[in-house]
Order: sequence, then C-alpha cells, then structure tokens
Amino acid sequence: MTKNHLSCKKTFESLIKCHQRVITFVENIENIFSYIALMQFLSNTLVIGLLGFLIVTSLDSEQRSVILARTIPYYILVNLEAFVLCFAGEFIRSKSIAIEKAAYECNWYELDPNESKSLLFLMIRSQKRFKITAGKFMELSLEGFARLLKASASYVSVLHASY
Repeated sequence: MTKNHLSCKKTFESLIKCHQRVITFVENIENIFSYIALMQFLSNTLVIGLLGFLIVTSLDSEQRSVILARTIPYYILVNLEAFVLCFAGEFIRSKSIAIEKAAYECNWYELDPNESKSLLFLMIRSQKRFKITAGKFMELSLEGFARLLKASASYVSVLHASY
C-alpha cells in the first residue's frame, strides 16, 4: 500500500465515524429541542415585533430616552437569542456540507472495491442535509433568522399604521 492510499483510507474511516456521530447528534437535538425551539422562535418574533413597535412609538414621546434605555437592551438580547438558535442550525448544516465535500474529494479510485462502495453510500447519504427545525415547521438557519426579522418588521409596520 502506498502512503497516499493509507492517508485516504484513514480519511475515509474518520469521515464515516464523523458522519455517524453527526447523524446521532442531529437526531437527538431534533427530538429534544424541536418544539422548544418553535415556542422560542414564535415568542421571539412576537416580542421583537412588540418591542420594535414600542421603540418606534417612543421616538415621538417626551420620555423617549427613558423608554429607549429600557427597551433597547431587551430588544438586543431577544434578537441575540433568536440569532443563537439560528446559528446553531446553520452550524449543523455547514458540518453536513463539509462531510459531503470531504467524501467527494476522497480518491475513491485508490480504495478497495468494498471501501469504494461504502464511500458511494456515504456520498448518497450525505446528500440529505442535516437540519435542526423549529417544531419540524421551519429550518433554523441564518436565512430563517432573516425571515424572523422581516416578520417582526412587518408586525411593527402594521401596528404603527393602526396606531
């Protein structure tokens, strides 16, 4: 066996172990965390919208500095909480993509036939991306965080228009 073949074989073995650990981790997180994330995501959307409305309406108030001093830190923290949830989902998604890329970059032609079949199965399996969802309703990702901010801004706009 050549040195490159041993290197590819070690990489392949570590890929399979890593992929299996990630599968188990994502399944456990999804089962435990999915509905909690949904409730937090919905409440964060509502709180961000209402705090945004409070901030917008306080700009015309005489006590704006007091109101802003009380609401802006809370607004930032609620946004940060939502961002952390979405960042965790994005992190899992990026690890899934990294495993897929590593499998495709492996020199399959240097592997034994059984190993190359296993690599093929790994490639097929890695095409299904890992994701953490909020109640199996919405994928937690940075794109989801952007949608949360857009929805909150829409609530602020509707509330301000009816105010």
